[in-house]
Amino acid sequence: MTLPASTIQTFILFLLMSAGFAAGKTSILDEMTVKKLSRFLVNFVLPCLIVASMQQPLTPELRMEAFRTLGLSFAIYASSFPLAFGFASLIRAKGPTRGVHAFAAVFANVAFMGFPVQQALFGKAVLFQASIFIIPFNLLAFSVGAAMIAGGVRSEGREPTLGGGAVHEAKLSWRSFVNPAGVSSIVGFALFLADFRLPLPLFRAMSILGDTTTPLAMCIIGATLAETNLGNTLRDWRLWASSAFRLLALPLLLYLVLKTLGFTGIALGMPVMMAAMPVAANLSFLSAAFGGDYRTASSLVFLSTAISLVSIPLLAAGLFGI
Repeated sequence: MTLPASTIQTFILFLLMSAGFAAGKTSILDEMTVKKLSRFLVNFVLPCLIVASMQQPLTPELRMEAFRTLGLSFAIYASSFPLAFGFASLIRAKGPTRGVHAFAAVFANVAFMGFPVQQALFGKAVLFQASIFIIPFNLLAFSVGAAMIAGGVRSEGREPTLGGGAVHEAKLSWRSFVNPAGVSSIVGFALFLADFRLPLPLFRAMSILGDTTTPLAMCIIGATLAETNLGNTLRDWRLWASSAFRLLALPLLLYLVLKTLGFTGIALGMPVMMAAMPVAANLSFLSAAFGGDYRTASSLVFLSTAISLVSIPLLAAGLFGI
């Protein structure tokens, strides 16, 4: 029996994740190592992948496609905020869990899992559109996203605090939008629009480093999952509901909307499968930093990631025949 390509590719990602899980359980990848590897991935590897992926020859067609992708992404994020808070109210999430569930509904793991899955399903050529598609995520997750989490804490009548009790407020300013992934997205997009080509040695070095995104990200996710208390996760129905909303309801809704608007091919598949990614991994450390429910955040990341190993190939096969 021949398995669908999406199932095979997802199983490959699962095996990479399993290697990280085993390394985490045996303390080869301990908590501190995972944190440092995550910072290396976010601050160096992923920016290299983004910039290198945008090194495309400028044509009127590609430029139009780039702006269309960027506009679509901003429209999707703008629409997701009211849906997210509506869902949080529907499941009666209160206090510090409200912002966590709302964040989970808006921000998917479009980088750590999004890039590997997109490449596995649609080929390396899709990384150009994917790099542009995640620009709003890179600008909003660490700014508006942090404010969402802190806002949920304030709704309970207390100030957001960091572990030891020091106040750590999420105030929006231009600095909130400055992070390595965001800067690399803007730089890469500007280089593309200017039709500026990086020197060949620099481009190849960035490409080689960027190509380590998939194995490194999957191992980091696996090692992170190894630290999660599975028993507590499985008993909370809100975590299951939030995971189902993130992994099934949102991508199916987006599929129906885009299909109605006439989107086809990768222009349809890429954003829908990005929406099908599990909860963004940075929810955990942002919740810890801004007083959100860290246990709920970590459990959401774990459960949605575990379920996505089944839901992603099902959606890819069911909606796109991959």
